[in-house]
Amino acid sequence: MIKLALGYCGLSDIEVEHKSTGEIVKGKTAYEVVINSTCICIQYNIHIDFNEFNTVVSIDPTKFRKIDDYQCSVNNEDPVFTEAPNVFKYAWAIMFDLNPIYSTIACS
Repeated sequence: MIKLALGYCGLSDIEVEHKSTGEIVKGKTAYEVVINSTCICIQYNIHIDFNEFNTVVSIDPTKFRKIDDYQCSVNNEDPVFTEAPNVFKYAWAIMFDLNPIYSTIACS
C-alpha cells in the first residue's frame, strides 16, 4: 500500500463488478465482468484469484489470462482505469468470486 497525501492506494481500489447478461450460452449463464481501478495512481500488473474459474466461451487472453492454477492476469498486465475498464464475458453454471490478490502501483 502506498501512502499519499490524499490517502492510500491498494487492492481495495480495484473494483470487480459482475452481472448476469441474461443470456444462456451452451446451457450456462453468461456473465459480464468489469474490472477497474479507482486509485489516483497507475495500477497495473493486476492479478485475480483464479478460484477454480471456468467458462464455456473463449475470453480474449489480453483481457483475462490464466497464469497458473491460482491466479489470472488482467488487461495483459497493462494499467486499468475507471475511464477505460477491462471488460470481458464468461459463461458457467455459477458466478465466480474474482478477487484481486496483487497489483503494482506507480505514482509520479
